[in-house]
Amino acid sequence: MHEIYYTDRSFNLELAAEYSLSVQANLSGFTYTVCDNNSNLIVLFKRHRFDQVILLSDLTKNISEIFEKDSTLGLSYSRIRFLGYSRQTTLIPEAYFEEEQNRKYLAFNDAGEPGGRVFSNLISPPGIYNVFSLPDELVSQITLFFKKVEFLSQTTTFLRHVTKDMKTSVNSSVYVGLNPEFFDIACTGHGKLLLYNTFQYANETDLLYFILFVYKCMHFEPEKVPLVISGELSSKLSYLDILRQYFAQTICDDESAAPMLASGLKQLNVSRFLNLLNVNMCESSVENTEEKR
Repeated sequence: MHEIYYTDRSFNLELAAEYSLSVQANLSGFTYTVCDNNSNLIVLFKRHRFDQVILLSDLTKNISEIFEKDSTLGLSYSRIRFLGYSRQTTLIPEAYFEEEQNRKYLAFNDAGEPGGRVFSNLISPPGIYNVFSLPDELVSQITLFFKKVEFLSQTTTFLRHVTKDMKTSVNSSVYVGLNPEFFDIACTGHGKLLLYNTFQYANETDLLYFILFVYKCMHFEPEKVPLVISGELSSKLSYLDILRQYFAQTICDDESAAPMLASGLKQLNVSRFLNLLNVNMCESSVENTEEKR
């Protein structure tokens, strides 16, 4: 495992009760931030990068090793949230949402019974519920270690960020979150969320094909509608090079979207870890529930 580690000098292990912990895990790594509730500044960022993690069992094994050696994770935080990555997700307008129907929503959207544990988050604005599932084994491991933890998926933080200034702009934009196994894509315009979807991709050709497909479906002109990139692979030059050939206004979602970082974290590549960093944006807008059994 390789690590990226930034900490602000204000971080104090003895003040854990005044901090919030946000954690994310996927096949590429285990990453977490600590936010000071008083200043609302992120004062610590740490990433354990995984190599050759392919199966869920590989992931949970690596997470177990981190839990054993990283004592910072075991502090008594005021709030703990876990961000999982899942394509098994669907959006339900708030007016039509019924919590007891969560599993049925996913079954209808995926044309089959969803696996794993089912959760829902309220994203407000724009007033929609994100219903998603995460693997049983992963959820059990996280809840066993943290005891009291809230679950979100990348869809929640991605769309919360995309829609935060949506009503103040009539111009169209396309947002792409480049995750290691799939990417999220959202389109906004006329103060509304027009589209959200995910696509699996393996290379630059796949990425370009699906984004062009979305532009065509939305009747967007590639040379005029901005393409805003974030996510763990947003700094990969081969991706950026090909996208800039086809989309004149391709930009990385970094400085304009930067959450509140303490001075000791200013060197962090914000666009790569935007989903996790923006968990704190969901402080008052996420209602987290697990399906009733």
